[in-house]
Amino acid sequence: MLNLKKMAIVFLFSATTFLSIPLNAQASTTSVSNLTQLKKVIVSDLTARKSEFVINYTGDTSNFNADLSNVLTTAEDSNDYLKFSMSSLSCSASGTDGNLDIDVNATYLTTARQEAYVNTVVNRTLGSIITPGMTDFQKEKVIHAWILKTVSYDFTLINHSAYAGLVTPHKTVCQGYALLMYKMLTQAGITTRIVSGTLNGESHAWNKVYIDGNWYNVDATNDDGVNTTRFYNVSDSVLIQHGFAW
Repeated sequence: MLNLKKMAIVFLFSATTFLSIPLNAQASTTSVSNLTQLKKVIVSDLTARKSEFVINYTGDTSNFNADLSNVLTTAEDSNDYLKFSMSSLSCSASGTDGNLDIDVNATYLTTARQEAYVNTVVNRTLGSIITPGMTDFQKEKVIHAWILKTVSYDFTLINHSAYAGLVTPHKTVCQGYALLMYKMLTQAGITTRIVSGTLNGESHAWNKVYIDGNWYNVDATNDDGVNTTRFYNVSDSVLIQHGFAW
């Protein structure tokens, strides 16, 4: 079960009209002058789990609606862990040509403190289960095994984060499994993605891993049972045969 976020981009900017929107006095403000800087600040503040922040943009606004939409999309897509850790993302802009205030609001599955805990546990665990000389396949195997040993499925469908899988009672849904796999594999130096799709018509998430020039599917959620390698490093065709779609 996926807790899919709803992203709303509220475009309120017009080069010829001043639009006033009250801004939260507690929101942090950063000034940028181009789209590259804008994306960098958005990713940084989202990663820090800021719920609201304001960016003063002094760059070109001739195509701002499309530019802002593209920046938000690329900011999200730059990191699957961040993307699937957000519950909602919205923004609005107000001001005049060359001087815009972009107000970004976001909600997350976890807090900054909880994410710090995830990082601590992941780094400590990788230090104990990964040894020098391991291949990427061997690293993936021990990470997959550790997650199945540690995490259980949350049949209440309440918990969706990697954090929930690391604290008592160590239960989360597919989103949490996929997030934890992503975090641990990435920290171990293995390229991975989170796939959002369906399984027999129900929303579902799993991972793809890239090792030795090939992409493989890994569904830790459905491996967490009697057959712990049923969906471990399988092809797209195998998933399709079992009712997966994406």
